Amino acid sequence: MMKIGIPQEVMTGEGRVALIPEACESLIKAGYSVCLQRHAGENSGYSDLEYENCGVEIVATAEQLYQSAQLIIKVKQPLDQDIGYLTNRHVLFSYLHLAADLGLIHTLCDIGLTAIPFESIADNNGALPLLAPMSQVAGRIAAIRGASLLFTNRGGRGVLLGGVDGADTGRVVVLGAGVAGSHAVAVLAALGAKVDVLDLDAKKLESLKRLHPMIETHLSDAQRVETLCQDADLVVGAVLLAGRRAPVVLKRSVVKQMNAGSVIVDIAIDQGGCVEGIRSTSSEELCYVDNGVIHSAVPNMPAAVARTASQSLSSAILPYVLTLAGTDFDQLGQSDSVQARAIHAAIAIHRGEVVDEILQQELAVEESLLI
Repeated sequence: MMKIGIPQEVMTGEGRVALIPEACESLIKAGYSVCLQRHAGENSGYSDLEYENCGVEIVATAEQLYQSAQLIIKVKQPLDQDIGYLTNRHVLFSYLHLAADLGLIHTLCDIGLTAIPFESIADNNGALPLLAPMSQVAGRIAAIRGASLLFTNRGGRGVLLGGVDGADTGRVVVLGAGVAGSHAVAVLAALGAKVDVLDLDAKKLESLKRLHPMIETHLSDAQRVETLCQDADLVVGAVLLAGRRAPVVLKRSVVKQMNAGSVIVDIAIDQGGCVEGIRSTSSEELCYVDNGVIHSAVPNMPAAVARTASQSLSSAILPYVLTLAGTDFDQLGQSDSVQARAIHAAIAIHRGEVVDEILQQELAVEESLLI
């Protein structure tokens, strides 16, 4: 039985916590031991006292946390501040987005630990139950953030997306009709914007059209992307290939044709971004201007609503944490538990070896480029 540790997140602007007090209480009632780094929940509105009242052990420093616990439950991938504390005895369970950060793969392999990405957990239908909650949040934030960046005082075109009597309605293009894209569409449609959605999956587009009959849906191709995006006030990038780097869908040449003061919000930045040449921004540097177009690409976008996001994430991961903490790790693949089999299938690195086939392919491409 592994002791569970919840460290404080160190990414810029990251206020989420992986497990809220109620989830920790469930773990403790099930017989597990949980420790939390001091103040880890405060930016989500959860005090150390609330955790203590649930039976959680509060430790003063990250070093003590990592020394005490074997199963590390984080929100975001480990940064330099975390790396020094990780050892080969640890099992790391968090969002990792390894396909977009091959250097982190090498680092975790050198440490010799086991790493399981939240975003690789799939259910029997192929859906991604631990990625979906944050994709929902990110999609909604992208719509709101994009709308606000269009304000004149933010450097935007001065367009109100829903328009008013006697004025043009704002034009939005959403690249991707998955979870994030569909939630962006829900907000944008409610605002009254004219929304065009592109995807390669006709079934997703049909489903979205039924929910939002005022939007226009299109099978995606390079020409359609160019035609629609160059006239858009806002483009939301929400393209996902599970476990892989995001494909570049919006080319730099198209961005150069967009109107000055138009906005791009790239939700796919965690996986490298779906806009050519885009770079990560942060809560401190929310956006930058390139070729007159405002670019926003925050990798931890749901951190802007830390309490809501923490509650949603914690609820989603709890069944998997219960399973992971209570199952003989080497027997996960033989278990009758749906969660255990999903965890086993999602393991990216096991005791310092890359076992995920997609990551093995990404590393092979990297090696071929170095030859």
